Amino acid sequence: MNKVQLQLNVPFASKDQAKGLGARWNPEARSWYVPHGLDIQLFKLWWPEGLEQPGSDAGAAPSSTALPRAKPAPKAVPPKPAGPAVFTGPQSVAQDHSDKLPWED
Repeated sequence: MNKVQLQLNVPFASKDQAKGLGARWNPEARSWYVPHGLDIQLFKLWWPEGLEQPGSDAGAAPSSTALPRAKPAPKAVPPKPAGPAVFTGPQSVAQDHSDKLPWED
């Protein structure tokens, strides 16, 4: 069976705390991980998103697997109007149907 290290999401400000619990730094991956043989529950604060709890209905215990981090969905961009923008104004404004311009008496 191929063992997989549990990669952690440790912010720089918490690195000393994670290191004190036994986490190790992987310079190639530039991330912290839980060495084999340590209880991963100690590092629950820094588990990757989507990692399932032990005893969940999914089956496999997370001590031997780490789920890949999903990329966030792109933000929806509203479609651009087909023609130039037209300001219609509020509904309460009545249209002027006179033949005179406003400055003419």
